[in-house]
Amino acid sequence: MEVHHPHHAPKSWKGYITEFLMLFAAVSLGFLAENIREIYIEKERAHELLQSFMNDVNANVKSLDSLIDGNRRMIMKNDSAVLYLMKNDQIDLDTLFDMLPLQSYRYLNNNETYDQMKSSGSLRYIKDSTLLRNIIDYNITSEAAEFRSVTYEADYVGHQYIDVLQKWMPSEIAIKRQASPYLNRTDYKAMLKTKEDESLMKELYALALNKKSIISGKDVEYMRNEVVPVISRKISLVSGSEAMMIKTKSKGEFLLNYYKNHHN
Repeated sequence: MEVHHPHHAPKSWKGYITEFLMLFAAVSLGFLAENIREIYIEKERAHELLQSFMNDVNANVKSLDSLIDGNRRMIMKNDSAVLYLMKNDQIDLDTLFDMLPLQSYRYLNNNETYDQMKSSGSLRYIKDSTLLRNIIDYNITSEAAEFRSVTYEADYVGHQYIDVLQKWMPSEIAIKRQASPYLNRTDYKAMLKTKEDESLMKELYALALNKKSIISGKDVEYMRNEVVPVISRKISLVSGSEAMMIKTKSKGEFLLNYYKNHHN
């Protein structure tokens, strides 16, 4: 018994081309759809980073507002100390060191999101050229303010300024400065391990409190020659840092207002 198998006619070259074109179109459309999806995801991520960056700018502006106010009060205290030294032939060191803040207000730029935007290439999705220019301009200014505050001002205060002042600081004033913050805190008892610790701290503070440190005559002149220049230098550095902080705050506020008015 004969078995007849179905016979298919061979495809023409046009059929093969048609199949190839259909397969090519399907693969291309798949790649295109995937690229569109990835671009959409990247744009969404870029938008999220931009919003996070604006939150960072807002936090920086609030921080700068407090730092600028602190710097202005610090400048006034240092000016008062210089005036006290220059006008008096007898110096009460308690009075003088009460005027002199030994700390420095450092501005630390919160720029982690901006660094992410740069490294991920998200900045290229910001099509508003004015917004992009203001973002870059703000970040450059903010970084400069941080560099000046930390590298110039804080470094000087932490070394030359402190070194000279401590040379003239009597032991009783050093003790008061060390003990006072603890004794004036409502939770200081919890910080002391035993009753003996508390008793010792109070006795030490009382001993220092009852001592007066007054200098006069040639010692005043020596002190002026040593202390006034370092105070004046600190005032100059704080003023320079404050100017950069004011500039950064102004650019930050402008950037936030522009973003709010054009992209919200």
